[in-house]
Formats: sequence, structure tokens, C-alpha cells
Amino acid sequence: MPRSRLQNPRITRNAGETNVDQATHTVADPRASHYWDTDGYLVHAYDQTLHLGEDAWDVYLIYPPGVRWDGPQPPAPAYWMTQLSGTDAPYLDKAVFAQHTRTLLDY
Repeated sequence: MPRSRLQNPRITRNAGETNVDQATHTVADPRASHYWDTDGYLVHAYDQTLHLGEDAWDVYLIYPPGVRWDGPQPPAPAYWMTQLSGTDAPYLDKAVFAQHTRTLLDY
């Protein structure tokens, strides 16, 4: 199962691309791809997709296999959780998130 993890400077104050190597250890799975979003494009794009009204950081998204980003905004996830306050999304619970992931991937 391919995985992606996006890093952006908001994760660590004054972070830069040189911090990516250190940050990738939090998801060390060799199937994971890591990306650095210097300009914060995705936190703004996902704000729109998720209707947050603020930058989308500390969000955890699940997509089924085969989902493509073909338009100007990212596709809506099948399920998501967050650590942001003031949203309608469920607050991150790793056991619940793992169960939704297993269910979606049917294993």
C-alpha cells in the first residue's frame, strides 16, 4: 500500500527542506513517500477541500486506492481526522483511524 506524507514548515518553527530527513523518521515505512511543501500550497488547498476556515495542518486523510487529483483542489478524502479544534471532523484517535484505514483497504 503506497503512502505519502507531506511536511511543511509549520511542523517545526523555522524549518526548512534540510529538516526533511529528520522529519521522515516519524513515518519510516519504506513504502512511504515524503514531500516538502515550502510555500504551504497544500495546507491552503486542503483548507478549501475540508471546509476548515484555516490552514489544514494536523489533518490525517484516508483515500482509497486509485484516487487521483485531477482538478484545481485536492479530492475529498474517504475519511479524515484532525487535531485542530473547532471543526466537525473527529479528533484524531489512532485506533479509530487505523480501523478506518483497514476497513477502506479491506484487510
